[in-house]
Amino acid sequence: MEKKTLRQELRQLSREVLTAPMREAGSRSIVAQLAQHPLWIEARRVALYSALPDEPSLQALIEGTSDKELFLPRVLDGETIAFYPFVGSHALEQSGSFGIWEPKLEEVEPVDPQKLDLIIIPALAYDASGYRLGRGKGYYDRYLATTPAHRLGVTFGLRRIEALPHDPWDLPVEEVLYPQLALL
Repeated sequence: MEKKTLRQELRQLSREVLTAPMREAGSRSIVAQLAQHPLWIEARRVALYSALPDEPSLQALIEGTSDKELFLPRVLDGETIAFYPFVGSHALEQSGSFGIWEPKLEEVEPVDPQKLDLIIIPALAYDASGYRLGRGKGYYDRYLATTPAHRLGVTFGLRRIEALPHDPWDLPVEEVLYPQLALL
């Protein structure tokens, strides 16, 4: 199946199946797993994300972490992302084509990708080998090629897929965290 068709199917499934309480419970489960994960515990500089409605929210983790440097992405020129320090909600603005909360450029400077220890990556789906099906813009694919950071994937995992189509430049995550509860 083509990536475009699969994306459409998964977005539709998300709209039909994921209720607000299910998203909240799934997000809490993933945050709890992350907080106890060895890669999270050992990391000092962590890149996270601001969630879209069909992605697990990491807001509780972002707001409750004080012993790490946290970074959030901002889409720069329509083709690339850079991660900027999270210094508080006051330094975020709702922007970009996805309308997510992103760091204000005048507030902070981007982190050097070589200095990240861990990056948490959302996706519509992951396969058994850790390859992801994202939004189709290639933001994470391009960024991951620039950083040696460990890669953890997170998803609600409404549909388990054995093997996703992937390209030679796609980099798999090391592990995927799914909600530890019955969503369906």
